[in-house]
Amino acid sequence: MNIVVESKPNCVSTLRVEVPAERVNRERETLTNEFQRHAKVPGYRPGKAPRSLIETRFAKNILEELGTKLLRETLSEAIKEKKLRVLSVTDVDGPNIASDDTLRFEATLITEPDFELPDYSNIPADIVRKPVTEEDTTLFLERLKEPHSTFDPVEGRPVALGDFAVASYAATLDGKPLSEAIPEAPPQVCGKRNAWLLLSDDVLAPGFSAGIAGLDVGGEKTFPLTLPEDFSFEALRGKSLEYAVTLHAINAKNTPQLDDALADKIDPGSTAEDLLKKIRDRLEASADYSFNAEKRQAAINFLSSNVECELPESFVARETRGILQEIVRENQMRGISDDEIQNHQDELIGAAQKGAQERVRTNFLLQRVAEKEKLQASEADLTSLILELAQRYEIPVKKFVTDLKKKGGIDGLREQVLARKALDLLVDKVTVKAVA
Repeated sequence: MNIVVESKPNCVSTLRVEVPAERVNRERETLTNEFQRHAKVPGYRPGKAPRSLIETRFAKNILEELGTKLLRETLSEAIKEKKLRVLSVTDVDGPNIASDDTLRFEATLITEPDFELPDYSNIPADIVRKPVTEEDTTLFLERLKEPHSTFDPVEGRPVALGDFAVASYAATLDGKPLSEAIPEAPPQVCGKRNAWLLLSDDVLAPGFSAGIAGLDVGGEKTFPLTLPEDFSFEALRGKSLEYAVTLHAINAKNTPQLDDALADKIDPGSTAEDLLKKIRDRLEASADYSFNAEKRQAAINFLSSNVECELPESFVARETRGILQEIVRENQMRGISDDEIQNHQDELIGAAQKGAQERVRTNFLLQRVAEKEKLQASEADLTSLILELAQRYEIPVKKFVTDLKKKGGIDGLREQVLARKALDLLVDKVTVKAVA
């Protein structure tokens, strides 16, 4: 059998196969004998019709079955002989049987990227596990205490930084209300009535709180404010606005001290000591999770930075569509309009394509590690992943499995299991800095 493989860009190969006449005729003889034994021909008992009649009457059927059988067998043999890692066969030209009885066909194959894995027995990583400090515990506790805080009116002094001011304010640009000058400007920048404002540097823009500080209740003030060049809303960057402010009230926040009664409100049944321990345990668990996530990313980065390979365009395109759907769905859940999403279509597609390339490359790398390490995806592994995904997407397990089978998604799940196992193995090879 003559086999020629022509490699093309983006993991495409053309496979040309020529099957010698001896094999074609041998297979034709076998098929003809089968037809003679089983074919029903009027006037003859099965197996008694003359061979010449069988060859004439069933010539087309024999030829079709001959081509199909030899194509199936020799395609598989050629792929195995040339050690091709075939992902899919996208097109077949043939089979064609020539006048000299040789059979020829040409197939277009999508193959796995061609690369060698680096030595991953020791993966250096410039990361450390962030220690949990008393400051971390205090900050977390303050967030838990926040809903239990009270606000008391402040009298007899002007408003100061750190106070909660109740104020009405409005911005103008070149003498026109900002909402008219730039209609798409954010409402909180244009102005609000009876707004609660924590006077700090990050309210609206630097300088806004300082412009209000020192004002008495009932007082009014007008002051200029130039927005920074890196302001979050691009159309307002560097603009010089003028704000008119009326202060209605001043409030000071009183955060309660931690005691057993407050601990019980925050976490029923807990004492203050219990709550602090739970906070510490949660922060330690979070630090472990973040540290392990960094190790996993370090392992992936190590492989990616040491392997250069092409990727099959069809796989990247399919992954790009999936990521783009994720991005659009996420933005819609955040309340971003379809028009706004459409305005940033090119940016979204670019981000999706980049993410797709990284995902596809990472998956090929991890699958190769799984193959090298002879990792297996057991039925228990698949069941566990199915339960996890069904719960995540809030789909009944039975329906989730049925949909998977309809779409042929079981192999995809098996790949996910192998990728996870391969990544877990790599994480154990990561060497990190010791915590100072």
